[in-house]
Amino acid sequence: MADVEIATLDWVSWWNESRLHQSLDYRTPAEVEHEFWMSSPEQEIIEIKANA
Repeated sequence: MADVEIATLDWVSWWNESRLHQSLDYRTPAEVEHEFWMSSPEQEIIEIKANA
């Protein structure tokens, strides 16, 4: 059972952080998500509240 869990975690990590996706201009899903959150105005509000 542990081997299956480890293999699943490895696959999910590859799927989100290593695989290049054609519809994302050959970027990883993690890169696209990071870019989205860095460009979102709501991110600034969250950071300001977190630092208050």
